[in-house]
Amino acid sequence: MRRRRYAGSAAVVWTSGGIGYLILEAIAAAAFRPHYSYTHNLISDLGRSGSALARLMNTAFCLQGILFLAGAILVVRAFEILRAGLFLSLAAENAVGNILIAVFHSGPAAQADGTAWVHGTGALLAIVGGNAAILAGSYSIPDVSWPRWYRRVSAGLAALGLLSFTIFAIESKIAAIGIVPPATWERCSVYSIIAWQTVTAILCYTRSR
Repeated sequence: MRRRRYAGSAAVVWTSGGIGYLILEAIAAAAFRPHYSYTHNLISDLGRSGSALARLMNTAFCLQGILFLAGAILVVRAFEILRAGLFLSLAAENAVGNILIAVFHSGPAAQADGTAWVHGTGALLAIVGGNAAILAGSYSIPDVSWPRWYRRVSAGLAALGLLSFTIFAIESKIAAIGIVPPATWERCSVYSIIAWQTVTAILCYTRSR
């Protein structure tokens, strides 16, 4: 009963965080003027001053970060994971990073007042911390009743996220436009986290019953 309660709560929290983030992002993108491109515009463009629904997007950042950490705590309690320090630390890193992104924005105004580096630090913490948490979390959860493919899929999503962020960082520094726009790499590095938490949420629910 205890496992079912905590695992069910984790499933709700992680699913709500991931889907809620995507919905709020879509709403903010639809209101962006003159036009928002998921391929060419960075995610942070939706949260900077001047964006039509900047507050909504920054709320999405905060909610995703907080719910990602909350879900991690619930998963640890549900499956009584003993060595969860690294997983929880990385989830907390993701939460702090998302909050920094929401509070300190990107763009010309941030460059002018000298806070752009805080936003960049937040992005680093959120993306690297979140994708590293995928590896730590998937290898911490007992795999007795979990499908064999789960850890392989988790490793693949983490690799996709970290590699995408690395390419994004390199292309942003050298201002090079390759076959794939930098903004697309950024999205891959963020969506890998959301994909993993959603898959894990579903398995938490099914494996606890």
